[in-house]
Amino acid sequence: MKALVIGCGKFGVRVSEYLARKNHEVVVVDNNPESFHALSEDFTGRTLCGVGYDKDILEQAGIETADVLIGCTSSDSLNAVVANIAKNVFHVPTVIARMYDPIRARMFESMGIYTVSITRLGLNNVMEYLEGNKSWQVLRKLGSDVHLVKVKLPMNLDGTEFSALEADGKLKIIALERQGRSMVPQKDMSCKYNDILYLTVCTDYLTEARDILQL
Repeated sequence: MKALVIGCGKFGVRVSEYLARKNHEVVVVDNNPESFHALSEDFTGRTLCGVGYDKDILEQAGIETADVLIGCTSSDSLNAVVANIAKNVFHVPTVIARMYDPIRARMFESMGIYTVSITRLGLNNVMEYLEGNKSWQVLRKLGSDVHLVKVKLPMNLDGTEFSALEADGKLKIIALERQGRSMVPQKDMSCKYNDILYLTVCTDYLTEARDILQL
């Protein structure tokens, strides 16, 4: 997983080092170069000095191929701006923002941006979300236009034909795991609860795909 962490304060350092220890590709962005001194000598990620909402800086950090962006600054406003850019401009699959204001946090969660606040468990909360959100996993971004996605089908889709889930030029089912067996699904096959599908999904169709799959 490729993760962008915006903000290298205490919380950002903890998140960044945890992800790096789990062998994820991590890029940390902060406008104060001295903040990077808080990272341990064992940190294997990359640091980039700049303003977290600057699109040029985000592109240098690799946001176009990022799987997750985590806004860790001490400013709700900055985290909100960065999260909005990541979600709606660059279509990063998973966006998390640290929020102190519970009203703003609820607003952003309604927009599909997961939030953590000082009233929650911080790092543990972030990691439980990332590691527990297994029904929809972006395995790889293929350039900027296509995602390889792994999904675990919910009970509501049991009996639905696979062909009903596909969208020409937007979503294609490429493989199926069922009861420990892997296969290429046939056109006349139907979904079964707990099927695992591997899909290619266009970037501009990610929201619609999750709605179709009821995830």
